[in-house]
Amino acid sequence: MRTTVALVTAVVLLLLPAEAPAKVRSCHTRADFNLLISSARNMRCKTARRDLRRHVGSISFRFRTPGGFRCKRVSGNALAGQWRCVKQRKAYRFEFSD
Repeated sequence: MRTTVALVTAVVLLLLPAEAPAKVRSCHTRADFNLLISSARNMRCKTARRDLRRHVGSISFRFRTPGGFRCKRVSGNALAGQWRCVKQRKAYRFEFSD
């Protein structure tokens, strides 16, 4: 009985589709004169640029974009650095310098 259950479980796991690997794009797109999108995962660079352009407000340590992305500074300081914005499986990084 245990052997049958183990065999059925193994067959089901093999038949299930595996998660597709994340597609990371290297970008060099400016959202503004001091905002540079450097990479995007599971999305286009153009989409990341549009999301960041729609943000109205300061670039603080943590903030949220109108598109629902949660952004957090990963390196640098308040005047210059790199931020990472995440929404479920999508993400992008941008560099800010003031």
